[in-house]
Amino acid sequence: MNPISPPQVSMPVFDRMYERPFAHCATLTDIGGGELMTAWMGGYYETSPNVALLACNLAAGSDSWSKPRVIADIPDHSLGQPVLLPRPNGELWLFFVVIMATDWTSVQPYLQKSRDGGVTWEAPVQLFDYPGLMFRSRALVTGSRIIVPAYDENTWQSRMMISDDDGATWRLSTPLASPSGNIHPCVVQRGDGSLLCYLRTGGRGGVIWRTTSSDGGDSWAELTPTMLPNPNSGIDLLRQTNGNLVLAFNNSDTLRTPLCLSLSGEDERWDCIQPIETDNGEFSYPTLAQRADGTLHLVYTYKREHIHYVQFDEDWLRGGC
Repeated sequence: MNPISPPQVSMPVFDRMYERPFAHCATLTDIGGGELMTAWMGGYYETSPNVALLACNLAAGSDSWSKPRVIADIPDHSLGQPVLLPRPNGELWLFFVVIMATDWTSVQPYLQKSRDGGVTWEAPVQLFDYPGLMFRSRALVTGSRIIVPAYDENTWQSRMMISDDDGATWRLSTPLASPSGNIHPCVVQRGDGSLLCYLRTGGRGGVIWRTTSSDGGDSWAELTPTMLPNPNSGIDLLRQTNGNLVLAFNNSDTLRTPLCLSLSGEDERWDCIQPIETDNGEFSYPTLAQRADGTLHLVYTYKREHIHYVQFDEDWLRGGC
């Protein structure tokens, strides 16, 4: 584990588990009262029939995560791509996918809900009959609209899953296309109300792509390439409560290392960059969150064996300018 200079805290979320040595694709959110919850997929290996969704919690003021627990498991089916969403009525929603055959092209999208902060869960409900529709990135709530970024594993085109009735019904936006394909759209709302989306590239590597929407995500401008590298790996984009943007990404067009954080205003200049992991190996699929107290938090895949956690603040990010 690479040391992160104070005031950052870096740690594995859990000890590696013999029965689930593979760990990947974590989500992270504040479920209320400053308590963080992370969930990830774990099993023998990616797409193994025993891959379930597991979770840990970090209470406000604590420096240790709770023991891992299974929060979703369907016998003989591999699960993946969890996304947590706390709701104003106290419910906690978990979006995820279930492999119906042998690989990601056969997944179907599901949602399950908890009324007690993720302790117990209702039975999962299938959202669409859409083989290949997957999740990855944080949901965005704008007024009465819920936008869950999604993508098609078969066509490598992103789409937005939208609800205007608190999840009673959902619809999909038109596909977002780019020359080498794209997935893992990350969406934030800007100060003027428009939406900004960054996307993982397809192909062997390249750059992060971007687009914007002026109608709440119903339609999107033509995708354009940024100057930020991307090795065909997951990214995350977060708008802080102060309006500044934080980006978590692999600062390489071919390797899933180094894993870095970058700070920018809405001008998307990305002048401040701080490394989190620089060793050889895979450090990937970062997910960001901000607590109500303004502190910033990150989880990411560590060599497909652990989920690691880092706490940081904007002052530390500015040290990379």
